[in-house]
Amino acid sequence: MTNIVAPSIFAADPAAHVFDGRLYLYVSYDEPFTNTHDSMACYHALSTDDLVNWIDHGRILHLENVPWAISHMWAIDANKWKGKYYLTFCAFDEKTSTFRTGLAISDRPEGPFTDLGPVEGVDWGQDPSFYVEGDRAFLIWGGRGQILIAEFNDDLRSIKRETIRNLSEDIAGYEGPFLHKYRDDYYLTYPALDNNKWPQRMSYATAKDPLGPYTYRGIFIPEYEGNSGTIHGSVVEFQGKWLAFYHSAWVSGLATSRSLMMSEITYTEDGSITPIQLDKKVDGVITINSRQILDVSVAPKAGGRLFGVEVSTDGSDFTGAGFVTGLTRQEFGVSVLSQIGLPGKYEIALRYRGTNKPWNGRVVAGKHLFYDGNQNQDYDQYINRGTIFPPTDGHWRELVIGEVDLPSGDHQIRISASHTLDSGVSGIEIDYISVRQIG
Repeated sequence: MTNIVAPSIFAADPAAHVFDGRLYLYVSYDEPFTNTHDSMACYHALSTDDLVNWIDHGRILHLENVPWAISHMWAIDANKWKGKYYLTFCAFDEKTSTFRTGLAISDRPEGPFTDLGPVEGVDWGQDPSFYVEGDRAFLIWGGRGQILIAEFNDDLRSIKRETIRNLSEDIAGYEGPFLHKYRDDYYLTYPALDNNKWPQRMSYATAKDPLGPYTYRGIFIPEYEGNSGTIHGSVVEFQGKWLAFYHSAWVSGLATSRSLMMSEITYTEDGSITPIQLDKKVDGVITINSRQILDVSVAPKAGGRLFGVEVSTDGSDFTGAGFVTGLTRQEFGVSVLSQIGLPGKYEIALRYRGTNKPWNGRVVAGKHLFYDGNQNQDYDQYINRGTIFPPTDGHWRELVIGEVDLPSGDHQIRISASHTLDSGVSGIEIDYISVRQIG
C-alpha cells in the first residue's frame, strides 16, 4: 500500500506520532512552485483516525513568531513530554548564521505552538528528531553529512553534552534522522547519499540502546521514478500496520514542491525491513479525502486575526481549543489562513451555532464574497445580502458556504457580521472554517 497524503498541500519531512489513538504528522511547508528550499518559513500538522480521511490543521508555527531565527524553517519533529506537546524544529540563527534547533510548546497535539528558544548545547542543529521512552527524552539531529544523538535534560531546554554520540562513525549517516522501536530494537532511519550520489535513499540502522552503537542494515526505500532528490521521513505503528512516511515529487513534478507519501512496510523474522519498490503508475493513487479544518479560536497564532470578537469555551462539543463569539456588529468576525498547494476548486464550509432566527453573514474566500453560496452573483442585486445562516437552536452544525477557485498560495478566509444586530439579539458562534478540494 502506497498513497499520497493530502495532495492539496505541498509539504515534506513528515514526522509521525500517535496520540490518544489518532495519528499526527508534523511537516515542513513548501511554498508552492518555487525553485528553492530557502523560502520555507512555516510548519503544519495533519492528522487522521483511519488513514483515509486526513485533516490539515493549518499553520502551527511561522518564522515571524521565532524572534531568534532569520530563515530556513526546515525539518521538524514533535512529541509529548510531561503532559505538554513539544515541537523541535530548525532554522538559521540570526547571531551565528548557522542552523539551530528550536523548541516550541503547545497544550494540544495539533498546535499551534509557541517558541521557547533554541536548545542549548546543540551545534549545527539541523533536522531535529525527538524520541521519548519512559522518563528519558532524546534529541537526534543531522546535517553536513553526520547524525548525532544526545539525551535531553528534564526541561528540554538543553541536552546533556556528555551523552552526545556521533552515530555517523558507525553508519553512513547524512541527515534527517528518525528513531522508532520495533520489538526490542531501536531503528534509526535516515537519508543515504552514498558517495555523494543523488537522489537520497532511505536507510536504517539498529541498536539495543537509543544512544547506540548502531549497526547499518541497508536501504529500504531505494531510488524511484518521481523522487524529489531529498527523502526524509518517519516510521510508526498505527492500527496494526507499520507505516513509512516520506515525501516525493509525484504531484508537482518539482523537487521544491513536495508531497507527503505513505507506504506500508513489513519486517522479516530477523528484523530487516523489506525494501519498498515504488512505481507511480501502480502506486500513485491521489487520495483527496482531505481538508483543512482551521480552528478559529487560535487564528491569531496561525496566520489569521480576530476582529472585535472573543474566544470562549463551554461544555459543548466544539472541535478545537475553543470557539469565537461576539459577531454582533457589522464586520465583527474572524479570518483564518488557508495555505493551498494545488490550484483548483475548493469547497468552503464552517461549523457554527446560532439563535432561533436566521443570521446574515459575510464570507470572503479567494477575495470573493459569497452571496448565498455563489461568489459570482451580481453585486448590485445582492448588495445588502451575504450568506443566510439558518437557525440551529443552540446546536453546532456545519454549513457549506459555496465553491471557489483558489490559486496556489496563501488565502485569508473571513467570516463577519453583515449588519449590527438589534439590542438583545446575539450573533452566531463559530467553531471552525473548512477548506476541501473538490476539483
